Amino acid sequence: MSRAMTSPLPALMHPPARRHDQQKEQTRLDLSLAAFELAREHGLASVRIPQIAAATGVSPRTFDNYFASKEAAIAWPATWRASRLAANLTGRPEEPLAGALVAAVASMYEQNEMDGLPPGWLRDFRALVAKEPALHGEYLKAAGAVEVALAGAIAWRTGAEEGQLEPQVLAAVVAGAERAAVLYWVRQPSTSSTLTDVVRTAIDMAVRGMAGGF
Repeated sequence: MSRAMTSPLPALMHPPARRHDQQKEQTRLDLSLAAFELAREHGLASVRIPQIAAATGVSPRTFDNYFASKEAAIAWPATWRASRLAANLTGRPEEPLAGALVAAVASMYEQNEMDGLPPGWLRDFRALVAKEPALHGEYLKAAGAVEVALAGAIAWRTGAEEGQLEPQVLAAVVAGAERAAVLYWVRQPSTSSTLTDVVRTAIDMAVRGMAGGF
């Protein structure tokens, strides 16, 4: 079901960003990380939008131009991460799909994970979500965005028709295995395995049979 990939995945390829757009994205990231750190330090209920804006050096009105709520601000990098994960997969066109999926997801846990995010951000974000029920809705939205982006990348890689069931199921399986790996690793009182290794093992377990069908 594979095909020769002679053109880029349109949804993941963008022209060089203009300076104004880059500045807007940096402001969005600064607001998100400020909201995240304040919530970690003081608890989400104690954080107010003016505090987030002040920590970033902008007005509350500017915050409102970027985010509908403090919860949306905190979860935004998780949605941003979706396009990075999909790009990681499409950047491995010569590898078998199962191996490419394992490597693409595991790479998100290596080094600094994503440019601009602190080391360990994803782990700390998920720990905050577990502690703050008010974040669950935005977390689920972000998880959905990851599955949609990953399903699109799988479909492009395999030549599947848009909206076909198999890529969506495989993306959901991969996302579920990733979440299970993180929960397993966090709950271990002591382990010699790194989070990257646990994620790699879980994704391999999940896709070993299914990805071979493409």
